[in-house]
Amino acid sequence: MKIIKQLDRIKLPALLLAVMFIPFVTEGWLSYDVRSFFYALSLTIKSVLLFLLPMIVFSFVVASFIRLGGNAWLFAVSLAGAVFLSNITAIFTGYTIGLMVVPVIAMPITLGLLDGNALGAMWFFDLSPVCSNMTGLLLGVAVGILVNRLNSESLRDGMCRLSEAASWGLTYGFVPLLPLFILGFAFKLHADGILGQAFNSVGPLLVLVVIAQLCYLLGYFLLAANFSLSRLTRYVSNILPVWLTGLGTLSSAASMPVLIESTSKNLGDPVMARIIVPAIINIHTIGSAICLTILALMILSTFDRPLPSLPSFALFGLYFALVKFSVAAVPGGVVLVVGPVLQSLLGFSDEMVGLITALYVIFDPFGTATNVSGNGAFAIVFDKLCRSLRLTDARNSGVS
Repeated sequence: MKIIKQLDRIKLPALLLAVMFIPFVTEGWLSYDVRSFFYALSLTIKSVLLFLLPMIVFSFVVASFIRLGGNAWLFAVSLAGAVFLSNITAIFTGYTIGLMVVPVIAMPITLGLLDGNALGAMWFFDLSPVCSNMTGLLLGVAVGILVNRLNSESLRDGMCRLSEAASWGLTYGFVPLLPLFILGFAFKLHADGILGQAFNSVGPLLVLVVIAQLCYLLGYFLLAANFSLSRLTRYVSNILPVWLTGLGTLSSAASMPVLIESTSKNLGDPVMARIIVPAIINIHTIGSAICLTILALMILSTFDRPLPSLPSFALFGLYFALVKFSVAAVPGGVVLVVGPVLQSLLGFSDEMVGLITALYVIFDPFGTATNVSGNGAFAIVFDKLCRSLRLTDARNSGVS
């Protein structure tokens, strides 16, 4: 039964990879109207998702702050600040690596030779969101703090149920539609002559992303070990089962029991491990930070767009690190939330968002493995911070 569940999780990246090849396989016998229908369907799914996204972001942020707890507020604030700092460091590491390597391996498309109108949508369906994602995030922070201050158990339960409902909707509503969401954009990219050229860089890109994630993870544990090789060896040997579990299950939640056990060994404190790990499992994601940032730069280069300067990327990096507190724990959850930010701040088109969504989910096994392992490194560093600030009493405060 466990093997069947693991295969069920693994099949999504494989399915999306297969979907990206459908335009090549069906070329010549699939009619224009059929391809136009799927492209319109992809745009419709995207419109509905963007309409719902601010509410989804709101519910996840509120639940995240509730889980941090109203007790031991200094501990909760320190934890949120440390998560933000760790995430944004990983984002800028991905930016630095991307600037150095992407121009070498990217194969820009000669846009002048392409007909951007090769495939049009059969229809257009547009829903205007009630508010922006950032407004939803800020409202979530305010409501989360207020709920903790009121200390109402029924209100806390209600907000958590709202978050669970949003997560259920994404898991059983949007995720099953991901192949259709990608297929329409794949037809559009293929019709424009872009998809085949983009695939030429996928192999080197995957190698780059995985090496970058592993090197960053090793450096994180080296820092946690105070640059002691013997301690580093012990930390890595304890965390290796977590990395393998994340790689095999593509699920942070499924990896959490193994992560708590490994972190308990590394900290020598099971209580602190049980406090930190559940609180950060979905919001501290260094693997996705590195992967998505490099993918974004790669796609910009592939579409012959200029790579962002440090000041322009800094604004994107800030937003990216903030919206990580509202990311859904579903395949491609990061891209779902960051997609509008990519469009507004980095100039991504709908087709570029579709391509980065597909590539991100395909690369997700390694990102998940890095995410959950990085949580183990973060727990060690944050535990030391708690001791230095004398926040270790928070372990008995009921924070979870």
